[in-house]
Amino acid sequence: MVTRENLIDKYALISVFNKNKLNLLCSTLKNFKYKFIATESTCNKIKQLGFECFEVSEITKFNQILGGRVKTLNPKIFGSILYDRRSDIHTKEFKKLNIPRIDLVVINLYPFEKFSNKNDFDKTIEMIDIGGPSLIRASCKNYKYVTTICNIEQYHPLISNLKKNKGVTDLKFRKRLAAEGFKKTSEYDRLIFDWLSIDKKNIINLRYGENPNQKAFIENNNINNLINKYQLGGKEISFNNIIDVDNGINCLKEFLDPTCIILKHTNPCGVSSSSNIESAFLKALKSDQKSAFGGVVLFNRKIKENLAKKISKYFFEIIVACDFEDRAINILKRKKNLIILKVNNIKIIKKEEKLTNFGRIYQEKDIDKINKNFLKLVSKKKTIGKLFDDILFSLKVVKHLKSNAIVLASNKQTLGIGTGHTNRVDALKQALKNKNQNFRNRKFVCASDGFFPFIDSIKLLESNNCKVISQPSGSINDEKIIEYAIKKKISLYHTKNRLFKH
Repeated sequence: MVTRENLIDKYALISVFNKNKLNLLCSTLKNFKYKFIATESTCNKIKQLGFECFEVSEITKFNQILGGRVKTLNPKIFGSILYDRRSDIHTKEFKKLNIPRIDLVVINLYPFEKFSNKNDFDKTIEMIDIGGPSLIRASCKNYKYVTTICNIEQYHPLISNLKKNKGVTDLKFRKRLAAEGFKKTSEYDRLIFDWLSIDKKNIINLRYGENPNQKAFIENNNINNLINKYQLGGKEISFNNIIDVDNGINCLKEFLDPTCIILKHTNPCGVSSSSNIESAFLKALKSDQKSAFGGVVLFNRKIKENLAKKISKYFFEIIVACDFEDRAINILKRKKNLIILKVNNIKIIKKEEKLTNFGRIYQEKDIDKINKNFLKLVSKKKTIGKLFDDILFSLKVVKHLKSNAIVLASNKQTLGIGTGHTNRVDALKQALKNKNQNFRNRKFVCASDGFFPFIDSIKLLESNNCKVISQPSGSINDEKIIEYAIKKKISLYHTKNRLFKH
């Protein structure tokens, strides 16, 4: 029973779904003369561990109701947590409540995230914690006097701080925990928002996710509905298909000339611009026919019958074009699994977001145009005509490759691509290997998404007959590289921005 005599004691309010390490917490707090108040199930566990504990209802004189939905939402509990200890008015009012003063709040929330991916709607609803986030927010607001613990990982830092300060916590520690508490509740609310925002009746199940064992779906929006609006034929679309098409369209938007992009695992492997779309396709295919097998092919011009016949000679996963002749569609549909997408006038989003374990992160999309103003000549030899067009072409491709990335090109055709390497030298060697296998005697240009850190890469390019190089500045060896380019009469350009793609 709580009496007037023990009101001056230190109290910890504990309400935890995950009861691991509760014995460690309670034994430590008891050593520092804390007494315990807890919700029903937590209280029972604390008593089982051998500690004395008051149930919340003993303090509030109000039993939990609605099957436990309402336990701690009581003015006596929140008054004890929120009152300003230095306010005479608050102190006078608090004394009339005849309740203990809560100086420590220990909460961990219902595991909503674990249930949100299941099909049991009613159980998921019950996993939306109401009292827990409210208690966290209240104690965090009053961090000048109250310590907030909102996950098990904070038990050891709490114990250390109590030992350091002889049974109390310091203000700096409480403020840090308050910030973590508000972060916790905001992330928790975001999870609930995301779950409720997805209309289960307004989603389309995909063939599978990144791997066949992973389920996946796409929101059925009416603006860029890939499946119902754009798909003309072929098998069901998968998660990977959508990612590939999205990356391919972003790259295709860089080009005005008739252009074909062949893409594999989000990366272009063959790209060409030409005077007509058939020529662009054949040149893109020749760029790396081995990698093109089973790839995604995108066109920024209408596919006609003759081109459809050429496409049908090869195995591809997806064909994307802005338009198709009816005869072309009929030819392509003969391959029943070939996904055919007619995508035109699609709205390109201007921001990018990704959900991480630490929360959603956002960035502006890189929509800077790659043109002559994107380049600055830093060596003495200026390039003009086709070679200059080729370096712009190469930059438009390298912008959409996973870093580290290199593009070698000639006559608006990729000759060699190095992508996704953990160092730039290996990316360059991969690009040169492909170029020398298929286009050994061709003069070419080189675009790099990041700077070359050492002169060795420039030497390697020069020895392979590269005439124009573009890279961003920023290396401590920039001057050495520029001097070498001048000496070897290489046209070296610095780009306006880095084109790194993580």
